[in-house]
Amino acid sequence: MIPGSQAATRVRIRIEDQTYDPKRVTHRADVAAQFPDDPFAAESGFEFVCYLSFGNYLGALEASADGGATWRTVFSMMIPVSSHPLMGEFEPMGQDGVVTEAIRPAGWVWHPEFRIKTMELLFGNMALAVDSGLDRPDVAARFPDQPAAAQSGFMLAENLPRGEGAMRLKVTTDCGRTYFLASDVKGEIKTGTFAPERKTEDWWMPPSREKPADEPSKSTDASRPSPGPVNVLFVLYGDFTSNSAHHVTAIANEMIRRGYDCLVAVPRDAETIGAQPDARFLAVEFDELPHLNKYFGDSQGPVVTYVWTTREPVRQFCEKLLLHFDTDIVVHLEDNEEELLRQHLNLEADAWKALSDRDFDTMVPDHLSHPGRARAFLRQAVGVTTIVDRLNEFVPTGVPQLTFWPAATSAFRPLPPQPELRQTLGIPLDETVVFYHGNVHAANRSEVTELYRAIADLNASNHPTWLIRAGRDDDYFARKIAPLLGERLIATGFVKRAKDLPLLMSMADCFVQPGEPGAFNDYRFPSKLPEFFAIGRPVIVPKSNLGHALVDGRDAVVLERADASHIARAILAVQSDPQLRDTLSRGAMAFAQKHFSWSDSTDRILNFLRLHSRLALPSPARLAAADKVSAAYDADATTIDADRH
Repeated sequence: MIPGSQAATRVRIRIEDQTYDPKRVTHRADVAAQFPDDPFAAESGFEFVCYLSFGNYLGALEASADGGATWRTVFSMMIPVSSHPLMGEFEPMGQDGVVTEAIRPAGWVWHPEFRIKTMELLFGNMALAVDSGLDRPDVAARFPDQPAAAQSGFMLAENLPRGEGAMRLKVTTDCGRTYFLASDVKGEIKTGTFAPERKTEDWWMPPSREKPADEPSKSTDASRPSPGPVNVLFVLYGDFTSNSAHHVTAIANEMIRRGYDCLVAVPRDAETIGAQPDARFLAVEFDELPHLNKYFGDSQGPVVTYVWTTREPVRQFCEKLLLHFDTDIVVHLEDNEEELLRQHLNLEADAWKALSDRDFDTMVPDHLSHPGRARAFLRQAVGVTTIVDRLNEFVPTGVPQLTFWPAATSAFRPLPPQPELRQTLGIPLDETVVFYHGNVHAANRSEVTELYRAIADLNASNHPTWLIRAGRDDDYFARKIAPLLGERLIATGFVKRAKDLPLLMSMADCFVQPGEPGAFNDYRFPSKLPEFFAIGRPVIVPKSNLGHALVDGRDAVVLERADASHIARAILAVQSDPQLRDTLSRGAMAFAQKHFSWSDSTDRILNFLRLHSRLALPSPARLAAADKVSAAYDADATTIDADRH
């Protein structure tokens, strides 16, 4: 809203040369309370729905106080579009979230961009045939501008067979993408027919392979599947949009290249595998635990379970896993989990030390680590890997340990500046651009605030500076800190790393990793740092974690204090000294080439696993098959990369 207007403020979004009106105006009691004397404040909310093709777009929110005669830009934004979501829903069924009768689940589904090619209903560990393309005039009336809605109906081809588990619709489109439509019910069908057995494929299967049907694995010691000598299960604490997922994807892909069979398990939302477009493994969810062996090519269990980190969802999953499978647990640490919990609970050091494990039982949220249980979990491990040396302090005595650094994928490489893209975004070529990607949360909110304040200070002192920002902000940061930069902030939200992030990063004049030495930063390795260095721009970092291994003035600018004033001075120094800028750019590339390699890190991990677990070397036949498949993948990746550029 524009305060003091004689009429309600109109808003629209301009994307390239098209404008879009809001789908609806919403009531905002909070705005009315903030502007009690403005009669239009209460109805100032808005919601836009825009369908765009793949690509990056320059957008702007515009407002008009005179009914649309003149418009002013409120703020500009970068809009990356990777794919539209699947649209659809199941018809109501069952009672209290459970279906107990052998019915035929039905519903509707369509995609706003792609033609649907196949669909099947996933029920427990079964994949069942579905009749699709059924007439749905009610859906067509609901979405009159979508031709696919008219024949969007689906229904299970036959009644549900005997079995139990969650139900989801698996949909593939004619371009090869896979989507999932979740239902809010589970089936518990005690009588009726059994589903027919499905044939498994060769040991190598791409992420879209079908789920085999079989009786659930039993949990008695005598009937537990034998561990497959080259089967590795990775376990993530979150879905595939997390930073950790990029690390797991890179390592699992490298292991597959070397002949290993890898799965990655996530608590839920396995369909977010789309955020990892280069993934070569099958993604499964925690509730598929009893049937995990059916997804390995040899139908045996995992010989190694490599878990990302000690957080409660992972630890609890592993407790159940060990009832079903004889597997060696290896734990990876990438944060000071106790410090994350202390910050979450907002406890001072003295209060923290006074707490017992019993106190933590009632205080630890589901998504963080329980200190006592985490220590016991680490003692169970046959090995622990860490992302920085300081984390070795948490490794129990006698447990083997390995430290390795993360890296960047081949998509991150020295790239030329993008003057055309900068001009498209309205950024003058003689003004400074800083790029930062990563989510803002309670643990790093204060340090990212220092970066924003540094850029605000530069603009206030007549040194025009922009921040291009990828990632998600927590509510407090979005409301209180982001507005500091006004139109000098271009926020893109979540961006797929391999596809769009390198292009956005290539617009930057320098990269800044804010932060201060201490219990949080000394025990972590920000995932963005290898990508910063690989792009070949000056990098500014604090003297913490990686900063201890860098030579100031050659590899990067290393700050003793990375607060707003020191960050601002460092950016200004780099931009005003072409020789320093060139030295730092070359130094960053050289450091990346020497120290950041997923291939090298995976070699070290595999040597560690073979030394301390039962993981075996792949057979010559598997190695030959892996080489053949990898060559095909590399050829496809080269073609895709050429298409992007």
